Amino acid sequence: MQKDFIEKLVQITDEERDILRGQTDIDRTQYAAGKEFIILAQKLLNKSQLALRPHTRFIDFPEHGHDYMEFMYVLQGSITHLIQGEKVCLQSGDILFLNRHIRHSVLRAGKDDLGINFIASNTFLQVILHNVENNPVMRDFLARNFAPDGEGEYLHFKTQGHFPISNLLDNLIYAVAYPTEQDPSVLSQLISLLFTYLALYKDSLAGGKLAASPDSVLKQKVSMYLEHNYPDATLGAIAEELGYSSEYISRRIHEVFGKPFRELLADERLKTAERLLRTTNMSISEIIQTIGYENQSHFHRMFLQTYGMTPRKYRLSKI
Repeated sequence: MQKDFIEKLVQITDEERDILRGQTDIDRTQYAAGKEFIILAQKLLNKSQLALRPHTRFIDFPEHGHDYMEFMYVLQGSITHLIQGEKVCLQSGDILFLNRHIRHSVLRAGKDDLGINFIASNTFLQVILHNVENNPVMRDFLARNFAPDGEGEYLHFKTQGHFPISNLLDNLIYAVAYPTEQDPSVLSQLISLLFTYLALYKDSLAGGKLAASPDSVLKQKVSMYLEHNYPDATLGAIAEELGYSSEYISRRIHEVFGKPFRELLADERLKTAERLLRTTNMSISEIIQTIGYENQSHFHRMFLQTYGMTPRKYRLSKI
């Protein structure tokens, strides 16, 4: 990156000047509203979809959360984060991704420590999520970022010396710092390409806190949803409950279970019908209505195909 541009980025800001004059805390009103200190994207984006902000130096940045996914690129020097009691030290060239469910603080940085924070709107990240659907590490990290009840997660990549990544980030910084009338998709393409390279350099993933396997979590949530909602379950309803689009959850269910949602629902209804035939005196018509089937002929055909006999014969065989 050009020396004159770096010199511009390391210039002391008004906020840092106040700190050097003796201010003992950051001005939280620049970042957040309320007592919990959740940094708000709308305070930083200024009507854009992607913004950058050099990290505030000369002071310990207090513990905080975000209502967006943030990532930091250390352009020079080092920056140390405290994430849930763990020290995560970023050296020049490192990248740290923080999802919106995690809280962290940052230790005091010096004049020559330059960390670039990227702030991305949720709308922008939805585009990225679509672009990286074949990149499981970043895809699942992004997807869980949108989950309403997700866990705090971070990813730390040690990418110093990886020229393709540093070159991409240099271009990204320029594109965000000097916006033009260019196609807005350029920014999303740059970040999507960055995520692709990070997947290629997977050995650079130095650490992070990840939730349980995304496949196992999805299996558990979908199975629980079907178990409790099989009479009137819909793909749209489970997508809304999990915080994803119907298109995305449909694709992920097929990937994880090996069959589409409609077949999972049919399996759950037939399994419930089989149990009711064995354990209750409900009529077959009542069972069909209870499990949510509207077409009795279709139910009889599916039951015969699954269990090898009609519902009536199946019940008699279990007496």
